[in-house]
Amino acid sequence: MDFSIPKDDEAAAAAFDRFCQDKLAPRAAKADASSTFPKESWGDLKEIGFFQSFYEGEYGLGLSWVQRCMMEESLAKACASTFLTACAHIGLCGAPVYYFANPEQKQRWLRPLVDVEKIGCFALTEPGCGTDAAALKTRARKTGKGWVLSGEKALITNAPIADFAVVFAVTDPDAGYGGVTMFGVDLQKAGVTKSPAYPKMGLRASPTGGLTFEEVQLSDDDVLGEVGQGFIHAMQTLELGRIGMCHFGLGIAEAAYDCARKYATERTAFGRPLARLQAVHFKIADMKIEIDAARLMARRVAWMKSKGEMVGPMASIAKSYATEMAVRVADAAVQIHGGWGYTTEFPAERYLRDARLGPIGEGTSEIQRELIARDLLSE
Repeated sequence: MDFSIPKDDEAAAAAFDRFCQDKLAPRAAKADASSTFPKESWGDLKEIGFFQSFYEGEYGLGLSWVQRCMMEESLAKACASTFLTACAHIGLCGAPVYYFANPEQKQRWLRPLVDVEKIGCFALTEPGCGTDAAALKTRARKTGKGWVLSGEKALITNAPIADFAVVFAVTDPDAGYGGVTMFGVDLQKAGVTKSPAYPKMGLRASPTGGLTFEEVQLSDDDVLGEVGQGFIHAMQTLELGRIGMCHFGLGIAEAAYDCARKYATERTAFGRPLARLQAVHFKIADMKIEIDAARLMARRVAWMKSKGEMVGPMASIAKSYATEMAVRVADAAVQIHGGWGYTTEFPAERYLRDARLGPIGEGTSEIQRELIARDLLSE
């Protein structure tokens, strides 16, 4: 693995990090407190070309995975809610369109996502089905004119504000994993209902909700990828999402580490800075050790992906460690702040609430360990 980063890439990453700290970070606390997505941040990301960073050719800037992930880390550090909404829009929703759609569908669906004319979401999870995608209850019935979609999706990032969704439905109930198909669905269609945004523990400025489909009429042109290949397409998309979630964890952990270190050097206890107490400065050292270890794992996966290599269990390993690390580091930041860490006077409590999604989203830590173990034991 080549650990060096070209100077131009480093400079671009540093510039994006400054942009995030100057433009997005100051809005994060207010947006969290009001559970309102900061639309100004959405506009700023569009203006700077963030949404073009994910793809190549006419739809993107052709950045490497390492470059892209450095940007994602900076975004999560500044505002984790903005990271979640933006990456669900252009990453989770945009990726299956980019990789599996035909040229006409890309113009119809991906172009508005990249140009931020429409907001997208990835509708896989259901009220009784999260990790087990083979247990989907949503159905798409074939008709002479196309398909009729019926079912319910839950816990969908961006659902309350989305215009377009990549939706997974069972088209052949007898075919198991081979009976799932992916569809592109305009959420303005008759029969589509959006739930209000759920009240959440963290990431409150990123709206999450449900979608209900009641006899929604779709055409054959709305099939995304191949009929019966939806499960495979979903797993491939989630694997890409796990790379992003590594950097979600890294960004939050960096923010928590920075605020804890600042507080510990400014706060005095027993006549000296809090940071000079061994119990505290050992904790800060441990935070840094964990962050650096997680970054090496995350960058390795991004580097492998940039080289065109299969990442598979490596993505699961890095995602599990980085997101669980973020929870530990954010918890340590709260502890270092003492009683103030439990108040909203400091951002440490927000970082802990936001970090807690990491071990759940894009496949829980438990399913990541299942995937890792299967790979190891099959050797």
